[in-house]
Amino acid sequence: MNNKVIIITGEKGEGKTTKLLNIVRLLQNEGVQVIGFVAIGKWIKGVRHDYKLSDINSQESIILCTVLPVKNYKKHGKFYFNQAAINFGTKLLKTNSSKNLVVVIDEIGPFELENKVWHPSLKDHLETTQNTVLISVRKKLVNNIIDKYNLKKVIVFSS
Repeated sequence: MNNKVIIITGEKGEGKTTKLLNIVRLLQNEGVQVIGFVAIGKWIKGVRHDYKLSDINSQESIILCTVLPVKNYKKHGKFYFNQAAINFGTKLLKTNSSKNLVVVIDEIGPFELENKVWHPSLKDHLETTQNTVLISVRKKLVNNIIDKYNLKKVIVFSS
């Protein structure tokens, strides 16, 4: 893979998404075209309650997952996932391969290691474009992600 990949890493709640958003704002202020999304967590009484997937350009958002059971949401771990949000995120990651942009995915983790959720989109960018990819990854999974995607030009920052 020849893409430059930048990984923002840290533990749960350490500010990976906030750091991603700050980087995106800096890039946009410099005129760099950026696509993708962040997952904004909502805390209730010290516990993650849900995540909203938010388009980094329009700020349009949709519930990605919640701890509450919702009809037609699929349970994984303690969260119930909204397939419409996964479709929304996948659509945001589609691009013309001739463009030179920064692609933001918050976050890459266990699902992608199992070839699920954002895996096809990430793999597509890595294999068919020269885009810079900016992702968040939990600290314990960084090496697994680097190995899985055979990342060569990777820079890792802790949040």
